[in-house]
Amino acid sequence: MPNEGFDFSCVPHGYVLCFNSNCPLSSQCLRHLAGKHVPSNTTWGMSVFPNAYANDHCEHFKQIRIIRSAKGFGDILHDVRRSDYDAMRSRLIKCLGSGGTFYRYRNGEHLLTPEKQEAIRQIFRDFGYDDNVQFLNYLTVYDFS
Repeated sequence: MPNEGFDFSCVPHGYVLCFNSNCPLSSQCLRHLAGKHVPSNTTWGMSVFPNAYANDHCEHFKQIRIIRSAKGFGDILHDVRRSDYDAMRSRLIKCLGSGGTFYRYRNGEHLLTPEKQEAIRQIFRDFGYDDNVQFLNYLTVYDFS
């Protein structure tokens, strides 16, 4: 996914942008990449101030990272033993944030980072299942998390 083909529509609403081209980290920063691609009809938003870079550091720096995210997992608990079901579902909900968030991930409304995918696989391993957890779809995306 080359930076030249960056699509601003993938930037989450309210994401903090950076316009500091003089920053030595700008070529590696996702906030700066997004700032370079702001559409002409966007006239305001949250941004990092130019003085954020100090002492060879920027606390708002976000490394550009392209990930293989998973989108949806359907009825992932379908083949789980009834004796494990409630405890496993509870662990999955805790891992993903809440019951509502669990359903958003399940239905593909939220994307699962590689770390979340691995955490789900680990829960299955913890209950003695193989870790061949299948997600419904995969997308290659910029990591805005």
